[in-house]
Amino acid sequence: MIQRRPKTAAERKARIAEILRRLDKMYPDANCALIHQDPWQLLVATILSAQCTDKRVNEVTPNLFVKYPTTADFAAVRPEVLAQDIRSTGFFNNKAKSIVGAA
Repeated sequence: MIQRRPKTAAERKARIAEILRRLDKMYPDANCALIHQDPWQLLVATILSAQCTDKRVNEVTPNLFVKYPTTADFAAVRPEVLAQDIRSTGFFNNKAKSIVGAA
């Protein structure tokens, strides 16, 4: 069965709701291994998780979020400075540029 692409905002919203309902049914016990308190922290942790273990990310992020508590703090830091804070996650230069750019 081929479904057409939703054209209106209401159709997109309904489609998203149906997708989420199906995912919840298929994976009722799904959870995220990355420790976070808000969507911004989850985004940062996700960027850091590339080619890195969740365990290592969860070791780095608590101090990182104390040092840079807001998105504005991440936007203001120079990538080369942030890179040193996330060095242990690997690929730290590119990750730092991505995080600052996202902020």
